[in-house]
Amino acid sequence: MQSRVWTLKRIKIAILDYEVGNHASVKACLDKLGFIVQITSDVSEIKVCDLLIMPGVGAFPVAIQSLAKKNLNNFLKEWVLDGRPLFGICLGMQLFANSSTEIAFHEGLGFIQGNVTQLSNHNDFHIGWNQLSIREANSFLSEFDGLDFYFNHSFAYDNNSDVSLASTKYVREFPSIVKHGQVIGVQFHPEKSQNVGKEFFSKIVKELVNGF
Repeated sequence: MQSRVWTLKRIKIAILDYEVGNHASVKACLDKLGFIVQITSDVSEIKVCDLLIMPGVGAFPVAIQSLAKKNLNNFLKEWVLDGRPLFGICLGMQLFANSSTEIAFHEGLGFIQGNVTQLSNHNDFHIGWNQLSIREANSFLSEFDGLDFYFNHSFAYDNNSDVSLASTKYVREFPSIVKHGQVIGVQFHPEKSQNVGKEFFSKIVKELVNGF
């Protein structure tokens, strides 16, 4: 156990500060898991980290404009092209899409193919606990099949099975985990999902840092 903890503590994680999101709660969760974590928008600090996380609570257009304002768009594209691991949570995941129709049409970062649309025409918010349905091909996540995680959103990826590792149903079925290369996004909040969220975080961090 001591050897395992030592290994985890060597993993450096940067949480991207782009003025949107619940950075502190994500950091607190990762701190408890023994990772070295910092919240930053300093590119030089991010480059020496093993993993970059984009949390997110808020509106898509505000977030995408904030990234542009901080000149982080090109850096993120270079990060992904270099095969560096990137993990997005909730709105952070949605920013990976090609586009979103939240408030109006907006282009996304285009890291994971798909478009973000409203769950329904009735402004339904998906708030609370719901299950993951893991695709059988994704054995590294099979232990989380049928388990409940905490969600809080009204927009989601369209149902693109080519990039979906797991799905969840609320009003409609939507991808709750998406992946392309070393980029993974989750629609739920692992940092708010108690013990199962911590287990998921630990699993995903190790998989991303060690390579799939």
